[in-house]
This record gives sequence, C-alpha cells and structure tokens, in this order.
Amino acid sequence: MNIFKPNKAPAWLLSGMLAVAGAAHATAYVQTNLVASNDTYGAGIVDPSLINAWGIAIRPAGFGGHFWVESNGAGTSNQFVGDVGGRRLYTDDLRLVTVPGPSTGQVVTQGTPTGVVFNPGAQFTITQGSITEPAKFLFVTDSGTISAWTEHKNPDGSFDRPAFAKLMVDRSSAGSHYFGLAMAPNNDRIHVADFGPNAGIQSFNSSFAEVSTPGAFANPFSTSTTPKPGDYAPFNIQTLTGPDGNSLFVPYAKTQADPARPGHILGGEEVAGAGLGRLAQFDASGALIHTWDDRGLLNAPWGVAFAPDGFGDYSGNLLVGNFGDGTIVAFDPATHTAIDYVRDAQGHPISIEGLWGLQFGNGASLGMADAMYFAAGPRDETEGLFGRIQAGPIPEPETWALYIAGLVLLGSIARRRSQRSSV
Repeated sequence: MNIFKPNKAPAWLLSGMLAVAGAAHATAYVQTNLVASNDTYGAGIVDPSLINAWGIAIRPAGFGGHFWVESNGAGTSNQFVGDVGGRRLYTDDLRLVTVPGPSTGQVVTQGTPTGVVFNPGAQFTITQGSITEPAKFLFVTDSGTISAWTEHKNPDGSFDRPAFAKLMVDRSSAGSHYFGLAMAPNNDRIHVADFGPNAGIQSFNSSFAEVSTPGAFANPFSTSTTPKPGDYAPFNIQTLTGPDGNSLFVPYAKTQADPARPGHILGGEEVAGAGLGRLAQFDASGALIHTWDDRGLLNAPWGVAFAPDGFGDYSGNLLVGNFGDGTIVAFDPATHTAIDYVRDAQGHPISIEGLWGLQFGNGASLGMADAMYFAAGPRDETEGLFGRIQAGPIPEPETWALYIAGLVLLGSIARRRSQRSSV
C-alpha cells in the first residue's frame, strides 16, 4: 500500500503560485492623457501652446479656480478646469497667463516657467495695473526669476484678471536656475530650488526679499561646504501634508561639470541614470527630518505627492516622479523606504517621457481626489502632455474565480507528480 507523503513544493509551483497571487493583489494603474501639444497622444484636448509641461498647482476644494500647468517652452501658465463629477476637462475664459523672464533694461523677456504654487494667505501683496491684492499664484523660471499673479473679484461676480504675471525677483545675472517652488507651511515665505552653479535652497519673505537662516536646508548629500560638480543638488522643493504634518520635500538630482569653467557646476543640466537621485524631508525651519532610502530607484526625481485613500495599494504612500526615466516610485512613509514602481496591468513600470509635476485632484472642481495628475515634456522637452493616473478597477468575482482555479490546477498537477514519484 502506497501512502501519499507531500513533498516540498517545487520551485516551478512556488513561482506559479506567486505569479497568480501577485496578479490578484497588485494594483494595476491606468494612464489617461488629457491634454497634449499634438494629436499623437490620444488626448481629449490638443493645445499647441503646451510645450514641456512642468509644474502643476491648484486651489483647495471649495475655492474654485483652475489647474495651472506650466508651459516651459511657451513661457505661459495654461489653465484647465474639470475632470471631476462627470465633467470632462475643459477651458474657460482664463486660458493662458504669460510668465516673464529676466529683465533686460526696460524689456522683460519671455519666461521659461518651471515651478508654480498657490498662495492661500493674505501676504505677498502685489499691484498689477489697478489691482492691488495678495498674489494668488507665484512662479519661478529656470532662468532665475520669480513672478506673481493676482485677480480682483468685482461686485457683480466677474473677475479682473491680468494676462501677464508680474516680475518680482530677477537672479539671472547670478546664474540662478530656479527649478522648483514651495510655499512655507505658515504661508509667510517661499522657498525655491536653485539648480545653478550656486545650487541650494533660497528663501524669500512676503516682500520678495531674500532671507537667510544659518544651517537651514543644508544639503545632506553634499560632499563639501560649497556646491561642486558631481554633487547632488536640489532639483525641486514642495510642501506636503503627510504623517509628520506639513513639511518640505526636496528631491535631488546629480549635477555635472561646466566644460567652460572647470570646477563649476553646469547650471540647469542634471545627470540622469538609474540610482542617480536622492530625497530629503525638512521641517518648516529648514531642519532635516529624514533622508529617504530610494533603494536605487530614483533617477533625477522632481514631482512629489502623497496619495490619498482610493489610490489602490499605494494609498497613503509618498509618490516620487523621475524625470530621468519617467517612472514613479512609491515610498512607505513609516519606514521612509522605496517600495516599488507604479505599474500597469502588465506589471510594467508606467513610464512617461519627460515626467515633471505630480498633483492629486481636489475632488470638487479640479480633478478627482483619487487621481494623480501629471505634467511632462516628451520628445526631449519639445512637446507637452498633461494627464492622470488612477488605480485600476478591483478584479470582478469572475476574475477572482480564475485566480483560484489557477491555484487549484497548479496544486493538482503538483499532487499528481508527487504521487507518481512515490510509486
């Protein structure tokens, strides 16, 4: 009489079970293109003025407004509304605001906007024509300028809205390359990421005067007291609300040497490559809270956002977008460690060429709260793309039945093989 004795599961069975189980539990994420600079991307809106879409900013729910998407190649901030509550994304009477660049005498040049931020407070007052109001949005450019824009609501409910932002700071002569912008948690300062030869974080008060706090935002990845080629430098800065409350996140990219100036950083030019990125978290005073372990997954990172509930397996995680290869990395906020890439239904990392900004919708008038909106500059930053990424649908019961049937089949095959080997 032969008595069946279960053997150790063979490798092929274990790998098959893991594959089936993984397919059952891993969230598949879906990319949808909403606006593009041409019709090759299948987007619902074709906007030829959206070139190298970069930063994204919105107002909180209940404050109306628009998606402000920076068009680096056209020198504008492009506005969109909707994609929530059954309404498609659309444009209204506020479509473009021109962002200025450096001033040359009496002439203000076209800007190359990168970062943008909404100002929810009553500070940063500016005057534009007959309007004197707190700035609603602030912008930085990769040529080292800061500008601001505001609006005035009339008694009849209409708005006076300038077509141009106002130049407030010009550091182009110092070689600054402002790649990112954040509002301080208490709304009384702005912080900018300078990816120029004097790389670092600069801070400005509500009068647009630079302020300095010794030791604030010290680069935890620097190899010297002064920036040098090959070091990591701030590529962006954003204020986010996470498990630690409001804090500032700084993605770092690797710098390269200026061939014309030995020993100096080539401003505005990062080095892309697997593992060439870092991430640090600071408090409101600029004191370091954490450096995050990317496990070699960062590659010239720029966009950062915390995922809300409803974003599948990565709900509550920190998401970091890589400009270098277009992937998005999920981090565990409890361990400050990278988990994996955001992947599609085939298990491949989603990759969006020229990926820059990440921003979740507000769930009211500007995008779905569980959708992550992105901005990108494909084709070597010569084209523009704005879209969203959502968690795919949970498998239907029939799909789960197929998963279970697969496991049962694998187990049955293994049992028969084991029985034959015991005869």
